[in-house]
Amino acid sequence: MFPIILGTAKFGTYTSREESFSVLDGYLALGGRRLDTANNYAVWHPDGKGGESETVIGEWLKTKDRSDVEIMTKIGAQSVDGFTYDKLDGLSPGNIMQSIDDCLSRLQTDYIDVLYAHVDDENTPLIETWKTMSSLVEQGTVKALGISNYKEPRVLELLDVINQNNLEPFKYVQYRYTLLSPNIDAKFGPQVVMNEHLFGALKHLECKPEIIGYSPLLDGSYELSPDELTDEYDNLLNAIMVEELQMQAEESEATTSSLVLKTISDYGVTPVTTASSIERLKDNLKLLI
Repeated sequence: MFPIILGTAKFGTYTSREESFSVLDGYLALGGRRLDTANNYAVWHPDGKGGESETVIGEWLKTKDRSDVEIMTKIGAQSVDGFTYDKLDGLSPGNIMQSIDDCLSRLQTDYIDVLYAHVDDENTPLIETWKTMSSLVEQGTVKALGISNYKEPRVLELLDVINQNNLEPFKYVQYRYTLLSPNIDAKFGPQVVMNEHLFGALKHLECKPEIIGYSPLLDGSYELSPDELTDEYDNLLNAIMVEELQMQAEESEATTSSLVLKTISDYGVTPVTTASSIERLKDNLKLLI
């Protein structure tokens, strides 16, 4: 299996349609096939409303053989007010069904390969959410299910619900993950950071999901000076680690980003990563393919 999943969160907003098409074509040519998107990408862009990434993928997909591509999208984390994460649209049965119809329309396809519950919705009973998600698999609209940003107790609770009601298991779990540890007071909104304890718990789940990590490269932070880390990761230990990684990468004649992705992949986490150009993507994949 190709060592990374292509992240497309910036497609259609930060990355133009033409640039997005170029990266998608290049990724496919390299042997990749899995695309990570969501119905709220990229609501945080000044001109974004959500759905831009799926729309670009849908337009690109019209020129390809659908079976050559796996679309992994997410629902349930669309901002209700359009620009904050204080209130999300959630995972009620009604919103799931409306969201999947909208996703299919933007993606211009009749099925989704992997559908994620993007953020845990504690206001909707897990049984209601997962019965609806499972029904989409039963009818063939979705091929497989995943969860993202669920804390460990809720993961275990969901597993009990699935087992007790003979529902569709989740085959993928996705969390924020990189080699650096965030500061204890770092805030990531609804995103859940995967630490070593959570990773161990996920590895021992009976359903054996693929463990996927997003934001592994911290928007290019590993290529910058160790003194330029973002506030969430700005501490002496992380600065030392970045400096060491940069020296190791130089010895390997590769980018630091490529070394980070290889280290994460070797550890057993599939990275979701993107680039604004195919040249940058190739550089980032140098040590993996």
